[in-house]
Amino acid sequence: MENLQIAIEKARASREEHTTQSLATSPLSVEHSWHSFPELAIDPAMLIAKRITTQKSNAQSSHYDMLRTRIRDQAKKNDWRRIAIVSAGPQVGKTTTLANLAFSFARLPYYKTMVFDFDLRRPSLQHLIGHNPSTQIDDVVAGKTPIEAHCRRIGDNLAFSLNAQHVANSAELLQSDGMSDFLSGVQETYDPELMLFDTPPLLAADDTRGFLSNVDAALLIVEAERTPIDQIDVVEQQLSELTNVLGVVLNKCNYPDPTSSANYAYY
Repeated sequence: MENLQIAIEKARASREEHTTQSLATSPLSVEHSWHSFPELAIDPAMLIAKRITTQKSNAQSSHYDMLRTRIRDQAKKNDWRRIAIVSAGPQVGKTTTLANLAFSFARLPYYKTMVFDFDLRRPSLQHLIGHNPSTQIDDVVAGKTPIEAHCRRIGDNLAFSLNAQHVANSAELLQSDGMSDFLSGVQETYDPELMLFDTPPLLAADDTRGFLSNVDAALLIVEAERTPIDQIDVVEQQLSELTNVLGVVLNKCNYPDPTSSANYAYY
């Protein structure tokens, strides 16, 4: 926590001085900081029951793996490290897509990914992961709770920041200078190759709109046969005014199983 607090203070001083100087971090200190997160044991059967199919490479993970590769390539090409996962409305599979992407990235050697549940009005990522956190991100940002007591690590490459309850004044928190300093401190201290953020539906509240200045790009998730085309156009236009649009993912789409003309698979 001390290293993170130092990094946050540096980020705050840098913001106040309007500087953009990057601060080098020792690989050994990064590895030590990363492994300060308690490791979380995951039940593979529970993940599969909740449509999280990417812990291992298989036929069900292939679509997410292709999406992972495209994200990684674009992130490397553009030097992007912070990606928001966004939807127009609720119940489109945004959080499930994020969780599958997270475990897919975790299979890349030496590629560290941090995932933050910033859908603070209705946090749900903890239900998919199967962990009931006892701490909240607002207390971490405020310095009341050490980040090591909040985040959980799965394996060597993946860490989650989860919330069990809604956060009051979530829009104000996500838009605050404190949040900006916190993310800069996390990036310096833990040096993840990628930070993924689950955000509230863009059209439901101003949380996501205010937060997008903190990310490098956004990935829009839409639901096949339910998300209207004109709504997609409106949201994509709004996103383009706030950050880079990484792409649009068509979710909940039935497609023919190549191994059988009679069966269909869900992804």
